[in-house]
Amino acid sequence: MNRSVEIGLFFSRIMIGLIFVLHGWSKFEGGISGTVGFFESIGIPGFLASVVAIIELVGGAAMILGLGTRVFAALFIVVMGGVLLTAKVGQPFMSGTEFDYLLLAGSLTLLFTGSRFLAVDHFFSRQGNTRQNVSA
Repeated sequence: MNRSVEIGLFFSRIMIGLIFVLHGWSKFEGGISGTVGFFESIGIPGFLASVVAIIELVGGAAMILGLGTRVFAALFIVVMGGVLLTAKVGQPFMSGTEFDYLLLAGSLTLLFTGSRFLAVDHFFSRQGNTRQNVSA
């Protein structure tokens, strides 16, 4: 991939990670019980509130660092699919779901492309490639 594409993906990775960190943090901020109650009110088992909050918080931080980008992008796709099929089902596109679709699209992009620029994963893969070349 050329450098300008990698830099563009880097900015997407950082912003998507930041958004998910903030959303995950907000679920824990006043206690997870409010989120548990909301999940249960729309027919989702309450324990999934903690699962989603952890995916958002830990996954968002990892995404910012470029650690497991594709793995967390896949988990974000599952979370956003769940949001669109439950909490936002039936809402018109221009009345709040466009943000969710944008996060879904950005996560799909990162799932398929990854993001190596200033990414922890890329550093480790480069170290691994260097070791392989030296030992060969």
